[in-house]
Formats: sequence, C-alpha cells, structure tokens
Amino acid sequence: MGYDRKRAIDLGAINLGDLLTAAGYSSILAQLTATQRNQLQRYLDAQVVDPAVRNAANAILRKGTKYYGQLVYTDPEARRKADKTMREFIPVDQLDDTVRIDLSKALDPKALAPTTDNPDEAAYLETVRKLLDQRGVWLRLGWKYVHDPDDPSRWIIDGKHFEVFLSLGARGDAIPTKTGRIDREALLATQLIGANYYTRVDTGPVQRALDGQVNTLRSQIEYGMALHQEMTKIRNDAAIGVVAVSDVLGGADFPSFNIWEGPNALVLRAMNMINAGRTWGAGNMLVVAAISVRNAADLLNTYIDKTTSGAARSVKVLKVARTAGKVAEVGLAVMSGAALVTGAGAASGVAAGDAAVDALAEKELGKYLARNPDIAGELNSVKLVPGPRGTVLGNIKGGHSAGAGTGFHKW
Repeated sequence: MGYDRKRAIDLGAINLGDLLTAAGYSSILAQLTATQRNQLQRYLDAQVVDPAVRNAANAILRKGTKYYGQLVYTDPEARRKADKTMREFIPVDQLDDTVRIDLSKALDPKALAPTTDNPDEAAYLETVRKLLDQRGVWLRLGWKYVHDPDDPSRWIIDGKHFEVFLSLGARGDAIPTKTGRIDREALLATQLIGANYYTRVDTGPVQRALDGQVNTLRSQIEYGMALHQEMTKIRNDAAIGVVAVSDVLGGADFPSFNIWEGPNALVLRAMNMINAGRTWGAGNMLVVAAISVRNAADLLNTYIDKTTSGAARSVKVLKVARTAGKVAEVGLAVMSGAALVTGAGAASGVAAGDAAVDALAEKELGKYLARNPDIAGELNSVKLVPGPRGTVLGNIKGGHSAGAGTGFHKW
C-alpha cells in the first residue's frame, strides 16, 4: 500500500472486511477489486495514523522551538525529524472513502420492472435506469459519532467507527439497503428517485387524466340524476292522465332512473382499478362509463324533447351528454395516443362525433378484453344504456322503461 499497515493495526484501525461484514455488505465486499480494497483500507488506516503522525511531528517541533521575546527559533534538526515523521502521513483526497461498484451485481433484476400497466411508470423507470448508469452506485464509508470515553455527554469522531452505505453518485443521495442489494424498495426510498416517482408516476399525466375523468363523471352522473328526479317530480305532480297522453302523442318513453346505476358502478370499479395500478383497465371502464352517461343523458333528453317539459332542461341534460362525451374522447386519447376529430355544431355533427368515439372505444376495449376476458363478464353484468346498433357497446344490457312507452328493449 506504500505505507506500514502494522502501525495502523497497532493504533486500532478497523479492518475493511470486518467493517463490511458487520454492516451486512458481504456481497459488496466479494465484488470489490484488489485496488478498491486497498484504497478503502488505506482511508480507514489514515483515520488513526494521520492524527498520531501529526501529533508526533508537532511534539518534535514544540520541543525544538525556543522563544526569545518576539523571536522564535526552531532547531533545524527538529525540523528534519518532524519532516521525517510526516513521511508516515497518509494523504487521502475526498474520494478515498468511496468506490464505484458493479451495478449489475448489486441491482435486483426486478427493481426496475413496472408493477403496474401505467405507461408513465415504465417510462420513468427507464429514466432511472439511465440515471443509475450515468451516475453510478458507490460504496461509501462515513464517520460515525460515538460517546467520548472521558465525557459520555459529548459525541466525538474517533476514527475507528464507521457506517457503510451506498449512494447514487459519489456524493449523491444515500440508497437505503441493509444488505447491499438494491431492490425496488431501496430505489424508491432514495430521495431523488422517490420524489421524482411521485411527480412523474403517482401524480403523472396518466394518473391526473384518470383522476380528472373520475371526478368529472361522478359530478355529471349526480347532475344527471338530479335532472332526472326533477322530471320524475313533474310527472308525479301532473294531473292524472296528462303524462300518459303526452307520452303517447309525443311518442316518448320516460327512462327508468336506474339508467345511472350502470355508469356509476363502472366509475367505482375504475377507481378500484386505479388504486390497484391497473390504469389500462381503469381507462377502458371510464370510457365505457362516459359513453353510457352520454347515452343516458341523450335518452332523457329525447324524452324531454318529445314532451312539453321545457327547453331549459333540455339544454342542461345535453350539457351532461356533451361533457360525458368529451370525457370519453380524452380517455381514448390517453389510451390510444391519438386525438379524435369528432365534429361539432349541428346535431348531425355531434352524432358523427359520437359515432367516432364509439368506434374507437370498441377498438380499444376489444384490445383490452382480448387480454383480460374476465372483464367482459363484469361489463355484461352491468346494465347500461346501449349505443347504436351493431356496436360492441350497443350489445351491453339496457334497463327498463318507467313510463307508458315501449322501454329500452326496442334498442
């Protein structure tokens, strides 16, 4: 090593192998090269040798120094002896306490494997992989404070007690691991990596989009139910026979209140999927729920248009339909990565837009069901207002009429 280890041992320097083994880092010790071991052992030895050497040299200089008033004289022989003593000093720079380890041997293969189907997670973990390759993972030795044997109330550094840890980069955040093995938990507990996981994944674009869709759909379902209750009250308060005559003359069917139960159930199912990390399934559930809310609102609006219930309520119900339709568009854009051009303005344009949404929804839902066929049973068990004939979503069960008309079975 270029210095006498025997003196370091005599002074109580800690052995690197003993330190790493006691810390639970035997696996890291086994992968260190001879050069790395020598470097770290030299650093540990310096912590006890250097103070002793410095004190000895200073003692020689003090003994050989005379003071004559303001005149200070140091014997040249004392200087030579002090210089000779200082040759045993072990110079260490700021990186002697750390070495870069082989990441492939320390990293758990599952640490960077996504645990959800959220594309934001996969993208972020790939970023983490590149960050680890760029900065490296380093084994570091840090001083540990101990009680002063002469004054137990004081904490001191004695050069014989150290802590062992890994870090992201030579001077970066500590990677908390008790064995030197870096698993997923250790990675996410690393400050930089964990904080960015929260912003890039837990509250990332996909999660924010899903949360926004959930909140919007829940509010629109509640609003649609409130409008539906208004219409129910109007019908109940009408004179006997008036509603039936109005329905028959207008060709209107008053939809059952349970048209809102299906989409609400799907939103709740989507929320559970989000919590479980199944973002792809949650996205599909929310799209189907949004389309069903749109269809339910359209169905209620059709009844209003064919009765004398007033244009104001029609506008409100149509707003629910259009908002739900937009939620479906956004959800499909998130899942497919492509924005929809759905048309706007005239009723025919809106209808064309709905058809485009339904067509893409069927395509995306088909992809999901092909890999998750069990979900088809869940969808079929939920009563939803069906879409146009010939569509997959149109084959989902409908509800029942609550009025004098023919009900949903005519779909």
